[in-house]
Amino acid sequence: MTKQGQKSISRLYRRISTLFIVVLFVFAAITLYISVHAANNYSQEVNQKLNRNLAANVAVMMQPFLNDGVINEAGLEDLVHSLMVINPSIEVYLLDIDGKILSYVAPEKVVKLEGVALDPIASFLKGSPRRIIYGEDPRNPGEKKIFSAAEVIQGDRLTGYIYIVLASQEYASAASVVRGSYMLGLSIRAIITILIGSALVGLLALWFIVKKLNRIVRGIQKFSDGNLKTRIEVKSDDDLDQIGTVFNSMADTIEQNIEDLKGLENLRKELISNISHDLRTPIASIQGYAETLILKKDNIAGKESEKYLEIIYKNCDNLQELVTNLFELSKLQANQVTLNREPFSIGELVHDVANKYRILSQKKGISINTIVSKDTPVVEADVLLIDRVLQNLIDNAIRFCKDGDTINIEITSGEPANVSVTISDTGAGITQDHLPHIFERYFKKDDRGGSSGLGLAIVKRIIDLHQSTINVKSIVGQGTTFNFSLPVAHIA
Repeated sequence: MTKQGQKSISRLYRRISTLFIVVLFVFAAITLYISVHAANNYSQEVNQKLNRNLAANVAVMMQPFLNDGVINEAGLEDLVHSLMVINPSIEVYLLDIDGKILSYVAPEKVVKLEGVALDPIASFLKGSPRRIIYGEDPRNPGEKKIFSAAEVIQGDRLTGYIYIVLASQEYASAASVVRGSYMLGLSIRAIITILIGSALVGLLALWFIVKKLNRIVRGIQKFSDGNLKTRIEVKSDDDLDQIGTVFNSMADTIEQNIEDLKGLENLRKELISNISHDLRTPIASIQGYAETLILKKDNIAGKESEKYLEIIYKNCDNLQELVTNLFELSKLQANQVTLNREPFSIGELVHDVANKYRILSQKKGISINTIVSKDTPVVEADVLLIDRVLQNLIDNAIRFCKDGDTINIEITSGEPANVSVTISDTGAGITQDHLPHIFERYFKKDDRGGSSGLGLAIVKRIIDLHQSTINVKSIVGQGTTFNFSLPVAHIA
């Protein structure tokens, strides 16, 4: 792997690690805040529940100091001071039925409100299911404090309320400092422990992830540097290793495409070379005889002139066949031919093709026989391409047969759902050395009949397009047999 690639991986690890640590600290701060806030609420909830009946008890104790709405201030103050000695955190307020403060005992006697809201007191007296009930703090307008409250009853009449703030300003501040300090210290120790543990586990997990990424990046880098055989080692089925699997599949495809392109390039070079060679011969012959006819037209007899014209015509015909075959094979090899599958009678097609060649075969003294069973099923294939296959095979057979030889075309029901087509002749045959190469482009056993060497290559490609196989058997001096099969048509 290059130094640049290593730096990229290190940079990636640092960035991910930094982000991970920042996220950890953010969550730690949130957790710390929630912990301290929850602890404070819990403390106040417990305090309010423990002192729930405090105001009721104080109300009973205050009865002797209340007489028909007249308050014995000195006696009430002594009573409250006695209570505050026992519980210095409380502030006691005597309210009328509208919440107005009639009397109070509070540190430094600093009270800024003339009354308090009665809704929280009503909720408290009803035994509200809420966990904590907050009321107004007369010494600190706008702030809320936990409290205890009770009704003041004289006779059968409600004359006011006892309202006791359970945490005075001084006590609340001191308690808050102590509690905050303790909870903060406890929470910080817990958070630091969690942070260290989480950081170690997280960074270790990140290290393993980046290590896998490092292996993947290293493989991709080698592949991009030109080593097309590079593959990423896949050790498991997790998401990161799936990247390696996908890359390996992509690399296989790219390598195969490159090989195909190389093959096409070689084919292009070979095609140009063969075209140049094969076209040069008939063109040179046509040019030579045409020049002879033009330059020596006055010295050439009629029969000799006809002979030259026949040679020119024959070479033109060979040239046309060669060009046609070249274009046809090129389209087949470039997958530019789309099969038009349709049901048709293979027996009728064989008879038609055989009849086309009867005049030519009879001139050479060759017999063409067709053997077709009456119950031969209809096949499904591209009728025009199969017609081309039959013509090329029969043309090839005629080329290598002599007077007295026979060509047989036999149609039989082969494997289930297939029809077998066999074309055999009693011609010259093919040697075992040549047999594996007869379907190659431009392969010629000899130059008999002016063959272009493309006919059997076209046959092979058409049969391949039909997802079938063509087989050949031959014995020198006894003849050659070609065989292929076509699927039976499914007719509803």
